[in-house]
Amino acid sequence: MQETGQSVDDAFDMFSDRDSAGGIGELRLADGELFELPGVTGRLERIDFGNGICLHRAELNVREDSRFDVQNALPPGWLAGSVNILGDLDFDCPDGSKHTMSPEIGLMMRVDRPGTRYFLPGGQVIRHAGVTIGLDALRAKFGDDLPAALDPYLSDDQSVIEVRALGLNNKIRSIVSAMFSAQATGVGRKFKLEGLSTLFLAEMIDAYCLLHHDGEKAPEPSVLEKTVIEDAIAKITGDLVAAVSVAQLADAGGMTESRLNSLFKRETGKSCADFIRSKRMERARELLASRDFTVKQVAAAVGFNHVSNFSRSYRDWYGESPAQALKRNGA
Repeated sequence: MQETGQSVDDAFDMFSDRDSAGGIGELRLADGELFELPGVTGRLERIDFGNGICLHRAELNVREDSRFDVQNALPPGWLAGSVNILGDLDFDCPDGSKHTMSPEIGLMMRVDRPGTRYFLPGGQVIRHAGVTIGLDALRAKFGDDLPAALDPYLSDDQSVIEVRALGLNNKIRSIVSAMFSAQATGVGRKFKLEGLSTLFLAEMIDAYCLLHHDGEKAPEPSVLEKTVIEDAIAKITGDLVAAVSVAQLADAGGMTESRLNSLFKRETGKSCADFIRSKRMERARELLASRDFTVKQVAAAVGFNHVSNFSRSYRDWYGESPAQALKRNGA
């Protein structure tokens, strides 16, 4: 890894006066501060909506392995949902804990102490969104109904470090994708992004609380149920072209769709439908990156009969169309 010796704040100060249209290559995020460190170029944007909620968007072209330190821009006492819909990164927290963010795994987090260090593997584009909310604003939103699952983030201690992984569902990915779309522009741009940010945070909190609820737990899977899930995962991953539905898999396993989804979330962190979609999109990204296939061929290889449906699904998943991915990969 190449160590830059600069912080993100330093990069903001150094490049904030540069032409907003320069040096971005295939990156599509036109707003925000130009971000450039050795091996990394792109844009970062922070929008404070004045209601305790802030949106952080980033689109980075990582040419070479790089690392940099991030200084906290927020005072202690906040909750954040953080997601990459494209690209991978790792980071070390001040307490020594290590975390990974990918197109499949987002994070619920609060890191009050300074000293977080990010590691960006080279040869990729990272498209990232994070939404933060101060604890006072969070309490005002929920009133007396704050979920108990959020308790680890709500301490008045000003040195909290709490980071937990969360599998991303299709709804969350679609919201983040919309943050980077051409529709998030115009005179109403800030209103649109505020609505998307609020919806994103609500969906992240819902998904997190479902995963960490304190209510009655689902029964442990039986030996037969474990076999059913293993067989279903093998069927999905072994033939991505096959038309398979949650109802079909549940019927074949002799269980309800609700139980099947519960077991899938336990095993994979995703519902059955989201697991199917994630495996198809991962394979599609690999095929597009190889530059050996057309969009139509990739669509057929991952079970889509219509290119338009595939393009829409891929854009919702990664925030860019398959054609844009091909272009970015040099095809």
